[in-house]
Amino acid sequence: MPARSSRERMVRAAVELFRERGYAATSFHDVIERSGAPRGSIYHHFPEGKQQLAREAIQWYADRSLRALDRAVAAGAALEALDLFVAASRDSLVASDFLAGCAVAGVALDLGAADEPLRSSVAVAFGRWRDALADVFGREGATPERARRLAHVVVAAVEGALLLSRAQRDAQPIDDVAAELRAHVRAALAR
Repeated sequence: MPARSSRERMVRAAVELFRERGYAATSFHDVIERSGAPRGSIYHHFPEGKQQLAREAIQWYADRSLRALDRAVAAGAALEALDLFVAASRDSLVASDFLAGCAVAGVALDLGAADEPLRSSVAVAFGRWRDALADVFGREGATPERARRLAHVVVAAVEGALLLSRAQRDAQPIDDVAAELRAHVRAALAR
């Protein structure tokens, strides 16, 4: 199925480019070039334009992240889920030589007033990560409100640590944040 293969390549290329450059600095031309897809296929697969491609790329990226997180969540181990969430982000950043951060954040940082459907997709992606983490925190005794707050802290801290590590071209900020998050979550769940 060449059409699916071409579409998948374009979505993955968009994810890579959003991680490296953000949404505003990524064009359809860039996606075609990176994916190797036929030029006309981008308009065939994404007739609504760049926002449609971005929404699908965000969903693909969030789904991929959640599949890994869900394995730890299914085991009901909060600290392991936290470690997995941080490690996936850290490892990906380091593997890119600190050139590629989070695709969702790469889009979120470029949103303008006219980007409401895309803002909604970004919010859903972050919300899905928060909900998965909140679920495991809740299973380990946190009240629903406390679990939600802890999950917000984790997602926000990891996203911020990725930005710092990327800017400094050093994993130390994310390693420091991971250690503090682990201590914080452990203490919060022990109460």
